[in-house]
Amino acid sequence: MRTLSLFLLAFGVLAQDKGLRKIEWKLPAGHAAEFVFLDKSGKPLPDQKFLVFGSELTPQSNRILVDTYDEIPLPLLFQLPPEPFKTGVGWEYSAGFFNEAYDSIGGFEAMIGGGSIRPVAVKGRYLLKTSKKGDEETATIDGAFTLYEIRREFVNNQTKMVVTKNEMGSLATSAQVSVSKGMILKAGWQFKARGQERENGRPVEKKIETHGLIEFKEEIELDAAKIQATLETSLTRASDWLKKQQKNGAWVPQRGTPGPGETIHLTALVVRALIAAGVKPDDAALVAASKTLRSPAPQENAALGQQILALSGKSPTKEEADEARRLAEELLRRRDPKILGWGPGTGRNDTPNLTMTALALEALAAAPDAKIPDEIFKAGLDGFSSGWMDDEGKVDLELEFEKDTATFSLDPKKDVVPAVWPAQQGRPGAIDFRPARKGSFFTLVAALRTLLLLPERLKMDEKQLKALDAPLRRGFANLQLHWTLRTVPPVEASWCSQRLEYLGLVGPMLARAKINRIGGSDWRLEGATQLLREQGDDGSWYAGTDQAIVKTAHALLFLASARR
Repeated sequence: MRTLSLFLLAFGVLAQDKGLRKIEWKLPAGHAAEFVFLDKSGKPLPDQKFLVFGSELTPQSNRILVDTYDEIPLPLLFQLPPEPFKTGVGWEYSAGFFNEAYDSIGGFEAMIGGGSIRPVAVKGRYLLKTSKKGDEETATIDGAFTLYEIRREFVNNQTKMVVTKNEMGSLATSAQVSVSKGMILKAGWQFKARGQERENGRPVEKKIETHGLIEFKEEIELDAAKIQATLETSLTRASDWLKKQQKNGAWVPQRGTPGPGETIHLTALVVRALIAAGVKPDDAALVAASKTLRSPAPQENAALGQQILALSGKSPTKEEADEARRLAEELLRRRDPKILGWGPGTGRNDTPNLTMTALALEALAAAPDAKIPDEIFKAGLDGFSSGWMDDEGKVDLELEFEKDTATFSLDPKKDVVPAVWPAQQGRPGAIDFRPARKGSFFTLVAALRTLLLLPERLKMDEKQLKALDAPLRRGFANLQLHWTLRTVPPVEASWCSQRLEYLGLVGPMLARAKINRIGGSDWRLEGATQLLREQGDDGSWYAGTDQAIVKTAHALLFLASARR
């Protein structure tokens, strides 16, 4: 690494230009840049492409997050000089990866199993030089970086991240940028590191060495009207594939030896996805699944909540409605009487957590004619509307609602401090999340969904709704600040591998909020564009793996909410 750094510094002072120039991205929102990956000879590799959305590019940086070590070079390539330049310019650059998450001991991570990726800091320097060929000016940006291990230290019961002197690897990058077009034309990297990769959601120590080349192929204008027909076809293909996976009225997890609760959970999830996609209630697959869902309450509360939502999600028959009410009464009995929330129900680590409490409240609100006291929903709403904490940073809100519709006030728009909701519930006697550590964006989306859902159930008036504006603004400020469709922030724990599960939750939540754009991102258009490119030839996602059914169901939930 030191040799490479000295070589880059040897460029020296370039000939002075006549005036200050600034390189900025010129890819507007609503457009995407498609890059192809190249082999060592410079030829495009088949079916290996990378898409960048205009909404992901800020004037000098980007919103591209990664959740594996070998993807670290890619976001570093998409950086530009932070200041206008007159001659050759160099600037320092540093970034932390996988160091933003807290050690959550509840919520979604507890449901899917833990496991963190070791944090790493990247420190180095960029150098820029320019050249002209006719009227076209090209800036070459070379970077040389060292990777350092980050360790956690506990001081006064607080977690502190410390960048050590322990070198974990090296990274060299080079990118050619069109000054007039404001876009990378070609870029490459050489990356060597000791790191961790996820296998089945858990970190595994590996030596990583990657060499990559990408080349700009074309700019694509994303057309919402044109994508609708493709989206509908995609929904039909995915629905047909899911129905073919049904066995004896159920969808059964494909790995291990699943218990009854796991089968009910997956069956309920698929039924909800099929209903959202537009499958008719009298479809043979849904009729067959009804018998599976009209079964005793599973031990796991997440499965029970999904079971109630599935039975209540379409026009239920009398038998289905009666069963949903019975199950809702059972779910209500499982509420922790001291902390007023719900835990996983697995018999271990059953401390109530926010994501499970949110799911339980949603299920209770959905059960037809279930006699659930309003006090249950009022207590839940009070907890979610007051249990948030200030997070770091400030945000100028950029939220565009559907025409003539706003589910909450955006005033003030500027300098909104983001809010965060912890994963676990706190003191007995009330829903109080503040003593616990903050959760992932699954927790954030669960909180926002609850704040949007319960007022409808409680038939709140305008004055009562006004009191919810502040937590909604602050929650959406956090979502906007870290907005990405690529992974699940914070980028560290095992939830990052649950991208489709996250999309299956965030899409319906944004649709309920009647939001068209967040931070310049048309989430329907960009999310659908990415998912349609990833769909397999058979109509599924993650084709050929034991995760195909659950991933396809979540993709279906997002795409159904992405309809205009």
